[in-house]
Amino acid sequence: MNKKNYEKRQRFFAVCGILAPIIFWLMVLIESILRPDYSQIYNYVSDLGVGPLSILQNINFVVFGILSIFLSMGLRNCLKSISGKSLRTVFWLMILFSLGIIFAGIFPEDFLSQNPHNLVSATAFTAIIAAQLLIWSGLKNQDNTKWAEYRKYSLFSGLLSLTLVIILKIAITYGVYPGLFQRLFLIVSWIWIGATGVKLFSLNRGS
Repeated sequence: MNKKNYEKRQRFFAVCGILAPIIFWLMVLIESILRPDYSQIYNYVSDLGVGPLSILQNINFVVFGILSIFLSMGLRNCLKSISGKSLRTVFWLMILFSLGIIFAGIFPEDFLSQNPHNLVSATAFTAIIAAQLLIWSGLKNQDNTKWAEYRKYSLFSGLLSLTLVIILKIAITYGVYPGLFQRLFLIVSWIWIGATGVKLFSLNRGS
């Protein structure tokens, strides 16, 4: 594949990453408006996947997961020239995350008393946190002019995501605004996905 075609494909993968969180949260907003009894503070995002118009959120999960897979492919292409086990692991963590989100749509909360949904969601959350932290670790010896800001941002986002998922667990246990704290965690991690798309796009602008 020549350089022009490679950059064109990489830009496509990057745009998928940029659009993924935008489409996801736009759909969540629209779905929330369509369900007046839905609470942004107490209800989980996954609650939109059951009841009236549940098909919208379940499709939203699947679309987000597919777009994230495309981003993962672009990230792998970008990082494959850099040696390091942690960076190779990032690709598989991103794939695991993407599949977890897809299966969250295939297995909504009311499927077999939530067990499959909760399992794939927990797997996705763990994978995206680990991916952010491993990006920081794997790029530590790389060109600072190219990677320094993204690397530091990934560390900050990963640590903040980890902190928020712990707070989320506490909020769920004690019933203190679980929907709010879930959103805070998701927003931080989803923004990292969009930022990764932006970074990938900036590296493949073409001539």
